[in-house]
Amino acid sequence: MEVQVPLRQEGLVAVSPGVLRLAEDIETPQIETDEILVKVEAVALNPSDWKTIDISCTPGAVSGGDFAGIIVKIGRHVQKSFNVGDRVCSVVFGANPARPKNGAFAEYVAAVGDLCFRVPESISPAIASSFGAGVMSVGLAFRSLGLDVSGSQNFESPGPFVLIYGGSTSTGTLAIQMLRHLGYTPITTCSPHNFALVESRGAVMAFDYKSSTCREEIRELTGMELRYAMDCIVTSKSTTICYGSIGRNGGKYTALESFPNRLSLRRKNVKPEWILAWSIFGKTIELGGDYRRDVRPEDRKFAVEWTKKIESLLENGELLPHPVQVHRGGLAEIPTGLETLRNGKVSGVKYVYTI
Repeated sequence: MEVQVPLRQEGLVAVSPGVLRLAEDIETPQIETDEILVKVEAVALNPSDWKTIDISCTPGAVSGGDFAGIIVKIGRHVQKSFNVGDRVCSVVFGANPARPKNGAFAEYVAAVGDLCFRVPESISPAIASSFGAGVMSVGLAFRSLGLDVSGSQNFESPGPFVLIYGGSTSTGTLAIQMLRHLGYTPITTCSPHNFALVESRGAVMAFDYKSSTCREEIRELTGMELRYAMDCIVTSKSTTICYGSIGRNGGKYTALESFPNRLSLRRKNVKPEWILAWSIFGKTIELGGDYRRDVRPEDRKFAVEWTKKIESLLENGELLPHPVQVHRGGLAEIPTGLETLRNGKVSGVKYVYTI
């Protein structure tokens, strides 16, 4: 089925650090042979959207990562059996200096076909757009921690504890669910007003991160045997609590953001690492400072298999979305939402925009 695709489109492009504008006449991206072209129906906001344009701005680059929409073109080397007209969701590397014409905050986006999820009829575009970056970050973080993501392990019940610091974030609620699916025992930190949310997603215990006894409470619950901590917030406070919660025999700490190199000296028996979701595309990440990374083909290979696992859970209704707040002002309203996110005023929900 042929679909007529315009050569020009609207999209949100970076102007200067921290500033986006709606451009009404930019080039529609051309797909590579392993990609699909998607007509965007909804997008979701992530902290990486504002951090990329704040820290490593590429003027003229189209911003945005998370999206959901309808396939209008398929590259000849896409392995998955997609058809034009299929509904999909995923994430792209928006505001990418190596490919500035492609980002989710536009009418059309080019995405790696084998890293896209089919969207069941039971899931709306707004909800579907909220999954991409979150589930990919969860997969990379679990791999970094050394967790068995095959689902084939047979733990004695209950499985090993895993601490998710920031469990009420969009990535946190997905991580909690995936831990349960894989047989682990998730515990988490968040504000008390979000306890019900994280418990509804499967956390066996939630701790108030503002409590002066947070670390002690986690140690008591885990019997000083916690080995795994995933940090969705990454501040001095979060690293202190995570490191202080890991048991006497040490373990692994994985963050979703960069941290000072001196952290590796804090405890010799704790191995710290941070992941960058854009490594799933198997290309060099040409951002500034700590955010530049060489090609990691193993991350691309892992992400393809992880995509299959997530797609199966979505199809069977076994992965709940993070609560979303839907905005219907289109692309023009997104900069206001990003400013709210940048200022730390979003809690327990994910901002989504219909296009």
